[in-house]
Amino acid sequence: MSQDIQVFEDSQQTIEPKKKSPGIRPVLRTLQRRVILIIGTAGITTLVGFPLMGGEAPTVYKGNFQLLVEPATSEQQLADPLTLTRSEGQPSDKFFSLDYPTQIRILTSPEILNNITKQIQVRYPKFKVEDLTDKLELERVSNGSSIRDQTKILEVSYKGKDTDQVLFVLQKTAEKYLKYSLDERKTRISQGVEFIDEQLPLLQKRVAEDRGKLQKIQQQYELLDPMARGQTLYDQIRTLETQSQEAERQLQELRALYQHLQTQLSFSPDEAVAASALSESPFRKQILDALMTVETQIAIQSATFSANSPEVQQLKEQQANLLKLLEQENQKILGENASKVQNNSSVMAFQTSIRQKLIGQLVDTDSQIKSLEVRLKGLNNALNTLTQQAQLFPGVAREYNEIQQQLDLTNKRLNLFLDEREKLRIEAAQTNIPWEIISKPRILYDSNGIPIGAEPESPVKNLIITLGGGIVLGIGLSILLERLRNIFYTKQDIEDMISFPLLGEIPRHNNFPIASHLPLENNLSPSGLTKSRIRALEKMTQFLNAFDNAYANLRFLYADSLIRSIGICSAESKDGKSTIALHLAQTMAHMGQQVLLVDANLRYPQLHTVLGVSNQKGLSDLLTEKATPNAVIQRTSLSENLFILTAGVPYANTFKLLASDQMRHVVESLQETYDLVIYDTPELHEYNDAIFLAEYLDGLILVTAIHKTHKTVFRKILDKLDTYRMPCIGVIANHLQLNSSITYPFYLTQSLNSAESVLVNDSVISNQYKS
Repeated sequence: MSQDIQVFEDSQQTIEPKKKSPGIRPVLRTLQRRVILIIGTAGITTLVGFPLMGGEAPTVYKGNFQLLVEPATSEQQLADPLTLTRSEGQPSDKFFSLDYPTQIRILTSPEILNNITKQIQVRYPKFKVEDLTDKLELERVSNGSSIRDQTKILEVSYKGKDTDQVLFVLQKTAEKYLKYSLDERKTRISQGVEFIDEQLPLLQKRVAEDRGKLQKIQQQYELLDPMARGQTLYDQIRTLETQSQEAERQLQELRALYQHLQTQLSFSPDEAVAASALSESPFRKQILDALMTVETQIAIQSATFSANSPEVQQLKEQQANLLKLLEQENQKILGENASKVQNNSSVMAFQTSIRQKLIGQLVDTDSQIKSLEVRLKGLNNALNTLTQQAQLFPGVAREYNEIQQQLDLTNKRLNLFLDEREKLRIEAAQTNIPWEIISKPRILYDSNGIPIGAEPESPVKNLIITLGGGIVLGIGLSILLERLRNIFYTKQDIEDMISFPLLGEIPRHNNFPIASHLPLENNLSPSGLTKSRIRALEKMTQFLNAFDNAYANLRFLYADSLIRSIGICSAESKDGKSTIALHLAQTMAHMGQQVLLVDANLRYPQLHTVLGVSNQKGLSDLLTEKATPNAVIQRTSLSENLFILTAGVPYANTFKLLASDQMRHVVESLQETYDLVIYDTPELHEYNDAIFLAEYLDGLILVTAIHKTHKTVFRKILDKLDTYRMPCIGVIANHLQLNSSITYPFYLTQSLNSAESVLVNDSVISNQYKS
């Protein structure tokens, strides 16, 4: 079964259309339904309101004056303080351009109009600001339709019933506008000066702070010009790097020469100095020569005499004395270094002139190496110091430049503010009024000296106003009434709210028999087919055909899904779900399917009463395992393919039974036995029984009653089904109005004209209504 449900869910996802916004269609349907209310409200409002607004209006007089609000000539521009302060003495139109729409809005603002009204109320106490707001008009005078034809003149007009009052209003308005132009300029200038005076101390303080920061950086890093200092620093680094590299090269060459000389002489520098000193001593050379002579004589005497002979012994004593004298001379020459070099026989030996030169080179090379090492160390130390400075310098220079830029900008703003303050002071010294009246307040007169009055307003306007107000009121009442009633009126109202198919449209009925085709067989003679009888047959035909259509929609919309069990539920009670479940089951049974109708409303079962069957045992006995399906399922008299499983004994906590594993087992068992199982469930608004049961079913069908089911309740039920992810496959609209344009059967039409001319066959009638 789980696989079947999965197939159904997949199919449902493919056929469900996306919910579209209904737009204004519900409103239009509301207006169509309430058209009588709207027309009635509009009529009553017009009848009551038009006389109150009616009557011929008195003559209205109109006056005006004109203001020049910008300089019109070059002389006027030169005389304007803006020319001196803003354009350096050269008049320019851009300094005198005015935003006319904004200026007109300001001149008609409540603040200015209230001030004018107070002055007018000195002579006319009953004058209100509303009179000025409604009747005072300002517009820019234009000589044509293009922008170039627009002038720099504002025309102010006012209309009223009293010419003296109109003229007085225009005079006070002109005075206020002229005063406004001067006050506005002075106020603007004073506000500008005040703003500048507030900003100057802040700017001066910022300049002082930036200068202090620059001075601190200059003292800390000896930095006057970051660019020059940086260039000098990097030049010094490059010079030191070059010198260091040259010293390193020379040092490597000297070390190579030193290594070569040391290899040839096998001397250290100290040993080389000692060997050179010993070889250059003349007295030591004499001792060595005498020692060589004695050693030669000893060799000669040893060849003739024995070692103990007096001659040999005497020579050996001379040799020992000479060696002792040589040792003393060596000590004298070497001094403290004698102990360091005595172990090296090469040092004590006589050095030839070539070795003496090599020794001299070795000593000089050693001295140069030590000198270069000292120099290189100094260069590296200086280079490291400059490198550290170079690493810090970009940050210092950047900080210096940023402060300098900020200082320059602040100084520029400070100078700008100082210059602006001087300009504003020059402008404040001007006392002339910027605007000029070129046409004084006046009332238009004809050639006879009689004021020209504007034509009174047409009564048609009042009629349109009252009628339009009534229509708007009627529309508002219609929408309010719809919201208060909060019910569905048409199937379109339901379709606007749902996202799944509308499976059926069931017309309103008057307790039709369940086997609706059976009573027809009792009276089929032409004389019995009266108009009332035909009307009853018409209603019954529509009622039965509606279930045929619902079955067709269910079958073909879900042709690819295996639906074996359906729950029929409703949002509220008395929406007709039990009747829908019974007739839908009967229709499917007539189609040849084995259908089981289950009364799952364990709280208030009804189907057994309608069908006239026993309810001693039923679904509750299956769920409590007190009976088997064969023992409680009954065959109905409506069709040999329709079976009924009543609810059985009512239970209080029915949701526990419907949510149990036994319920799942019962659903699966019944699906294996019957082609389709239809469950009649309690309403969803009060109980959650259908929610628990729907978990085991292939789908739910919602029944909604026109003119009965509340929209808000239905919306909550849809949200609940969406929250619990219940498989709702469609909605059936119940209690629709019957269609009066149904086509009658041929024999019914003929019976109305001539009952004797129609012969009706029993089997034909029976088959006609069975289908």
